[in-house]
Amino acid sequence: MEYKIHDFKFEWKGNFARARELVELCMDDLGFVEGDNGIHIYNHTHSLNVPHKTSLFVKPTAPTSSHFAIDNLGYANTSLMAFHEPVEYEYAYSFLNPNNNMKWDNITALIEKKSNKWDDSILLKWRTPKESVPDDHILVIGQMPDDETVNGFGFGGHMERVDHIVETLYNYNAGPIVVKLHPRLKSKKYKKVINKWKDAGVHVVQGYESIHDYLPHTRVAIIDNSTSGIECLMHEVPVISYGWPEYHWVTKKLQVLPQLVGLIEDLDVWYTPHFKENARKFIYWYIHDYLCYDELSTWNRLNDLTKWLQNES
Repeated sequence: MEYKIHDFKFEWKGNFARARELVELCMDDLGFVEGDNGIHIYNHTHSLNVPHKTSLFVKPTAPTSSHFAIDNLGYANTSLMAFHEPVEYEYAYSFLNPNNNMKWDNITALIEKKSNKWDDSILLKWRTPKESVPDDHILVIGQMPDDETVNGFGFGGHMERVDHIVETLYNYNAGPIVVKLHPRLKSKKYKKVINKWKDAGVHVVQGYESIHDYLPHTRVAIIDNSTSGIECLMHEVPVISYGWPEYHWVTKKLQVLPQLVGLIEDLDVWYTPHFKENARKFIYWYIHDYLCYDELSTWNRLNDLTKWLQNES
């Protein structure tokens, strides 16, 4: 059978280049040859944007610059996992780790390195926080407002939703609030709302400060659809999500804003040992068995997906 890798939304450079190299290597090893009639491979998009039914979608993601996802439906909140809970994370945990040993040291090592999806960049200079991090804070994570996952997949208005959440928290007097904006966000357009938060005593983080310096002090994180949720789960921080990220199966879902106060008040009620253990299982499985990061993990993922596509076609 044939396969073709398309230059689509982004050029296959940087993290995409590493992903493409592994995909080509493994597709060749699986017996596929390059050609137009077969499986079509795109980057950073979803099935409704491409003309071919038998397609796969590649997207670099956290926790490191080496990790990337391959999916048959899309990426992030358009991936198959966003719609169907992956039961594998519980089965893999039981069968591959009969002694309940997930080798959590693997996760700890990533945390200690402050791993992130840009950790290979020579241009980005990550720094430690300029100010002390508030203890036991509520962390509200912002994304780029024009990010496709919140403005296209989601219905837009990301910063407005963040503002509503922050306002609800400080009106309720929920305790220390940290808003960590996307490091690339230019504050000029949002200066008014950022100043409003600061005037209310909110700790606003802008620029390239590592989230790993904040999460050890976080009581709960509130997220739309950010890959930072992966790092939150690595740190075993409870997550409230109001978007539909791939990991929403192990978050508490915020359906309407008036629900937020109750979720904060009842954190100890819903974030039970069972809830926490499921989150640990999920993120361990997601990083080690679902995402691709080397030749073997890429081969395993492509072997499963190409068999499924061949059966469907």
